[in-house]
Amino acid sequence: MNRLIMLIAAIVLFAAPAAFAETNGQEQAASDIVRTSSTQAVMAVTSRIASIAGAGSKGGQVNQVAKLDANGNFKFNTNAKEIGLASGDVAANLGIWGMGTYINFQNTASGSRYDANYYSAFAGIDWRATPDLLIGVAGGYGSLDLDKEGWNNGTDNGSLKTDYEWTIMPYAAYKFTDSTVLDAAFGYTDSRYKDSDGTDTSHYDATRLLSSIGLSQSYNIDAWTLSGRVGYMYVNGDLSTYSRGGTEIDNPDSYLGQVSAEAKASYLYDFGLEPYAALRYLYDVQTSTIPVGSDYDEFEGILGTNWYLDDAMTLGLEGGASMGRTDYEAYRGQLFIRYEF
Repeated sequence: MNRLIMLIAAIVLFAAPAAFAETNGQEQAASDIVRTSSTQAVMAVTSRIASIAGAGSKGGQVNQVAKLDANGNFKFNTNAKEIGLASGDVAANLGIWGMGTYINFQNTASGSRYDANYYSAFAGIDWRATPDLLIGVAGGYGSLDLDKEGWNNGTDNGSLKTDYEWTIMPYAAYKFTDSTVLDAAFGYTDSRYKDSDGTDTSHYDATRLLSSIGLSQSYNIDAWTLSGRVGYMYVNGDLSTYSRGGTEIDNPDSYLGQVSAEAKASYLYDFGLEPYAALRYLYDVQTSTIPVGSDYDEFEGILGTNWYLDDAMTLGLEGGASMGRTDYEAYRGQLFIRYEF
């Protein structure tokens, strides 16, 4: 009997590390996916609606704005009032926009190492209900392709991919003054994942609820705009249990509460180009998974530019790189287009 007890104890001891490694890999990846995708979706929407809700499009502030003539050639208007907002005019009432994002993020910690690519496309429409209130809704699709390395005590070198991921996000912004704006967003994401350990494959469902609120302040100094934003985001993810290779895997639910602060400087050229640089700080005040090295914060450096083709259309390009979080790094690129009526 003693030998039997010792044998059972040995089996349990040998099996436990594998189970813990599998859980750690899954929990860390699930937490990183929620944090990375949700943060970028919220920031991409809220940082832009704050500037839109403030003084409207900046297209009317330039002295020369590139436009297309009847022959498809570029021409320039030299009078801002012909193509933009003259003093006292009202900003456009309706806007439509589209945005595409690519993110590469990686974790190099033992037991949860991965390399992931995430793609998303969003479109939205918003309406200036009053001169001070902007309301809108955005919808988007996301795609994840994550390659595992050494999960489950080194036996899981498979992949984690999305079969689909849909998000709907109502948002609003209220202008206290042309330079002080309160923004809020609420989102719901429904997704289905395909999880493979290299041998067996299974599927599970996941939903996420998110909410965000922020306050922005800007200052104009000639052609320069200096701005800042502080905000808070909360995300709750619900993942279903699934079976893979005859083993039941209990997916832990995830949650994240995160505060953010951003400082940004931009310069508007006469021909409608506005390059900018920003530094963003993120701190996890609530999280379902202890981060690697108990590192709860990170910075993101941002470079981008807006091009105001006229008072109605804006094109945007932005890149960002995360830094400062232990065994984690992320890089992203983003394209944006907006048209106002």
